Amino acid sequence: MKIFLFVLLFAQASYAVTLQESKFYDYQVYFTNPECDGYTYDEPVYSFSGELLSKKPANVYCKHGDASVNQKRENTPHYQLVKLLSDKDLKTVQMAYLSFSNSDIIETLCETTIKKNNVKLILVVDKGNKSDERKLGKLNALKACVKEDLAKGEIAQKPEIYYRGQVGGLGYAHNKIIYATYKSEPEKVKLVYSSANMSSGTTLHHENWHFVTTSQKTYFSQAHQCILTGMKDHAKSVRSNRRLGRKKMSAIENFKTYIEKCRSEISVEEESDIKLSIVPSDGEKAMNNIISQIEKAKKVSVAVHRFTHKDLMSALQKAGKKKEVRFVADDDIFWAGEVNRVSEDRIICSPRSNPNAKPTVGANMCNEYFYVQRLVRSKVAVKYMQTNQNVFLLHHNKYIIFDYEEEQDAVHCGAGNFTGAAFSKNFENYYFITIPEVVEKFKKQYDYVWNVLATAEKDLPSKEVLP
Repeated sequence: MKIFLFVLLFAQASYAVTLQESKFYDYQVYFTNPECDGYTYDEPVYSFSGELLSKKPANVYCKHGDASVNQKRENTPHYQLVKLLSDKDLKTVQMAYLSFSNSDIIETLCETTIKKNNVKLILVVDKGNKSDERKLGKLNALKACVKEDLAKGEIAQKPEIYYRGQVGGLGYAHNKIIYATYKSEPEKVKLVYSSANMSSGTTLHHENWHFVTTSQKTYFSQAHQCILTGMKDHAKSVRSNRRLGRKKMSAIENFKTYIEKCRSEISVEEESDIKLSIVPSDGEKAMNNIISQIEKAKKVSVAVHRFTHKDLMSALQKAGKKKEVRFVADDDIFWAGEVNRVSEDRIICSPRSNPNAKPTVGANMCNEYFYVQRLVRSKVAVKYMQTNQNVFLLHHNKYIIFDYEEEQDAVHCGAGNFTGAAFSKNFENYYFITIPEVVEKFKKQYDYVWNVLATAEKDLPSKEVLP
């Protein structure tokens, strides 16, 4: 009997909880992969290698006119978002986004989610949306949406919108999260997270989107609820109050304190196959994990939008000298340097030394060009996505795939860019995933991007011109 009890206790202690075993589990990954014609240059352009180019790569360079066609494709995040938000079984929808400007999604939320199905909507967006008249107008219109033809005894669920970030030590409210609950299955939850904002990121940016169905009783689900509640209720600076025994706290301290307390009160074990990192709280831990995985992996594949994190750059430089490292970036990084070239061997970013200096191309800065060139010199294989900075359509992915000798391969992904702020003071949500089918989808997508969509530096146009 004693031996039996020992074996049972040992089995319970060594058993790893996984998200894959949770009730209702389903995990779908969607990549935007927009379908856009190869737009033709007004005049032919030569590449750096001397090849005559007539147009931009198809399905890489897009224009806003391509949105309507891509919204209707079933195997896309946009189609799946509309499907989710139109579900009459929804009870509540909580969202957190940096930017929330997609007119089709806003119309779906207003006309179907709220007015037709009377679903409670709580939305947290970055404070910067208040200073953008166009975005603020859309958000105010959404806030005014309410169901009018109520059934007897039915109460209209009014939307709540909160503006957070950029105060008390906090950076941008950069999260990208949807948390949906259901009437018929109170325990069921659908979580959506992505690299994308609720903008053209559903269709024309190059993005990854995750739709995960699971139980609200999982650690994974409860930790996301901590984020959303923390952003809504614990993201402002707090004044000291002797009577209440309350110490003064900055907004960032308030949020971090709440997150630590909230997570400590989750009574179930964290899943082993997907680890959530919450910033500002786990940023250093998340970056340390990335660097240790780069050192351990036999092969590393990186996709970036912004790239200024010096520790990550150093880790990739070291890895490039020892193992296969691939790196795909938006060509805006390349042109952010090249447009400031003053001679064959000199690029000057500073307006003090170069009166014609251009500080950014798209969302990328000149110094990012030099970081990527350091990788090139360290034998990292680099390619670029030739997107359309003229209308701010981007390669907005930010993930890293780790191939190992013997362990299950893994992927790091999430909301944040590879910058210092994204691992220290922004609101961010990151994931380290070892679920085999999820990792395989990322590996297949990366090979498609690398072999079909992306362009080597020598094959880029030799001057910055757009169709």
